[in-house]
Amino acid sequence: MTEPSRNREPRHPIRVVSLRTGLTPDVLRVWERRYGVVEPQRSEGGQRLYSDADIERLTLLNRATQAGRAIRQVAELGNEELAALLEEDSAARTATAPAPAAAAAGSEYVASGISAVEALDSGQLQFVLGQAVLALGAADFVDQVLGPLLRQIGDRWHDGSLTPAHEHAASIIIKRTLQWMEEILEVPASAPLMLVTTPAGDRHEMGAILVGVVAGTEGWRARQLGPDLPAADIAAAATQSGAAAVAVSSIRDYDSGRLGAELEALRAALGDGVDLLIGGAAAARLSRQIEAMGGRYLSDLNELRQHLREVR
Repeated sequence: MTEPSRNREPRHPIRVVSLRTGLTPDVLRVWERRYGVVEPQRSEGGQRLYSDADIERLTLLNRATQAGRAIRQVAELGNEELAALLEEDSAARTATAPAPAAAAAGSEYVASGISAVEALDSGQLQFVLGQAVLALGAADFVDQVLGPLLRQIGDRWHDGSLTPAHEHAASIIIKRTLQWMEEILEVPASAPLMLVTTPAGDRHEMGAILVGVVAGTEGWRARQLGPDLPAADIAAAATQSGAAAVAVSSIRDYDSGRLGAELEALRAALGDGVDLLIGGAAAARLSRQIEAMGGRYLSDLNELRQHLREVR
């Protein structure tokens, strides 16, 4: 087979294309549907298949959008035109002042994300989050977009301006984004494993999701167990998986007495070989009890990062 024909051979599934180009599967589908940027073939089972040429073009388009170009403005350009435009943009950036701070850019993504949540527009929320990850990188995305967005969703759920339907719909998209992030972080299999969950009776896992992605950016393998798990089940999962740490997140309206009992039971069941990390507004009321039982209370993401670096 000659190289030109191989270049056009549809052989890459969408997950491979996502990893190679940095575009989420949802963004890829939107770009194909709205702008016809590439035309993937279909396998016998109906799976999208892309060629090397498709990946090359998508990579150029992604770089152009990260440089500030709207996809609708560049979708019809040829590869040579895109490459020339990218060189021009790169030269201009070198000669001018730095781009706005991540915090300023992050606030815009948060505002767009909240608007999508309010409208129950899952597709738009996925698009906003995907673009934020690509533009800011994993660490700034967590600090400047995901953290503030989760806090706003939680606050507005508590004050009644967002319904459980809004919160649940947003959770689905956020989980999907984080799963994609975990794939592209490429944490080695030899990295220490952390299990992340919420205690029995607490079904609000937004904080736990955030902890998981922060752990991934710090070189840990984070495995989400889902919410509402009794201490015995968490400890059993830690033993079976050989986890080095267990992280438990609990929201502010969770009963302190019940939380304290669950954490005491979990600490005893885990034994001394597993690090127990606890965070969330409910845990803040039990910080002394947590430290006394041999756990570690972490008040914010910076404390979590620092602890993970030290332990690792």
